[in-house]
Amino acid sequence: MKIAVDKGIKSFEKIITSINGFDEIEFEYLQTQEITNDKLKDTEALFIRSTTSVDKDLLKNTKIKIVGSATAGIDHLDTKYLNSKDIKWFCAEGSNSLSVVNYVMSAICYLKRENLFNINDSVGIVGYGNIGKKLKFVLDTFSIRNSVYDPFLDHDFLSNINTIKECDLISLHAPLTHKTLFPTFKLVDQVFIDDISNKTLINTSRGGIVDEQSLLKNSKVNYISDVWINEPTPSKEIIDYSLLSTPHIAGHSFNGKLNGTLYLIKRLQEFLDMDKSMVFENNKKMNCLSEAIKLTEPYNIDTFYSEYPIKQESSKFKKAYLGEQEDFKAIFESSRSNHYFRKDIEI
Repeated sequence: MKIAVDKGIKSFEKIITSINGFDEIEFEYLQTQEITNDKLKDTEALFIRSTTSVDKDLLKNTKIKIVGSATAGIDHLDTKYLNSKDIKWFCAEGSNSLSVVNYVMSAICYLKRENLFNINDSVGIVGYGNIGKKLKFVLDTFSIRNSVYDPFLDHDFLSNINTIKECDLISLHAPLTHKTLFPTFKLVDQVFIDDISNKTLINTSRGGIVDEQSLLKNSKVNYISDVWINEPTPSKEIIDYSLLSTPHIAGHSFNGKLNGTLYLIKRLQEFLDMDKSMVFENNKKMNCLSEAIKLTEPYNIDTFYSEYPIKQESSKFKKAYLGEQEDFKAIFESSRSNHYFRKDIEI
C-alpha cells in the first residue's frame, strides 16, 4: 500500500518509524505543491493539511481509498465528491482547539495591556464546539463574564445573537457554511458591524464569515484576525486595517500540530485493521509524546501572552505583507511556515 503524506504534517515520518506495524507500507512525503493528480496515480491513501484542496480534479483516476486532514475544518475537502466515490475521509477535529483558545487569550491579554479590555468586560462566543467550549471554560476560570451563541444547540445558558452583540469583545468559532439552516457566510455583515461599533471582534474561524469590505468602511471596530478572504493572498487593506493580523496560525502550536499528526496515525491504524495489542502499544507510546510537552497551569492570565506574544507575530507579518514585495502568496506562506514557536497552556 502506498500513502502520500504532506511534508508539512508535524513529525509524521519520525513518529511512524518509531512505532510498529507499518513496515509493509510505502510512504511518499511530498511538499504541498507537489500533491497533484499525476503524483497520486498509484496512491491509496492521502494525508494532507488545510492548504490542499481535495476534489475531483485531484483524485480522478487514482486509487485513493482514504483521505485524512491533519487540521480541523473540512472546507478544503469536497465531501460530496468523496462520498459519491465511497472514499473515506476525516479531519483532526478538535486537535488544535486548545491552541486556538491560547491564541484568543493572548489577544485578550494584549488588549488588556492596551486598555482596550478589562477584567470586568464581557466576551461573546459565537459557536459552542470544541473551541467555544474550551474558551468558555478558560474565561470562567478567570472570572471573565461571557455569553455563548450557537443556534444548533439547545442549552439553557445559551444566548441569542443580540446578546452577543452587546458584549465588549466577540470571538468567532464557527465553520464556514453556505446552505445550512443557519449559514455563517458573511454572518458578520454591515448590520452586524454597525451594531458592534467601538468593540472588538476576533476571527479565528474562516475569512468568509466576516464581510471584510463592510468592515473596511467602519473604522470603529477593533478587528483581530487570523483568517482571511482569498487566502493565501488576502487584500493588503484588510491586513493593514486589523489591529492584529496573523497568517492563519492560531492553531499552529507545537501541541496542536502534533495532536493532528497523532490523530491521523491512529485513524490509519483503524483503517488497516491492525492487531489490537500492537495498536495499544503504539497509542501508549504516542500518548506519552503528547503528554511530555504540555505546560503547567498559568499563574495568571498574563501567562498566555508570555508564552505567545501575539503582537510580535502580528508586527512581523504586517511588516512583510505590507512591504514593497508583491509576491503576496509567497510572503503569506513563508510567514505561516515561520511562525512564532509556542506550546499550549493547559487549563
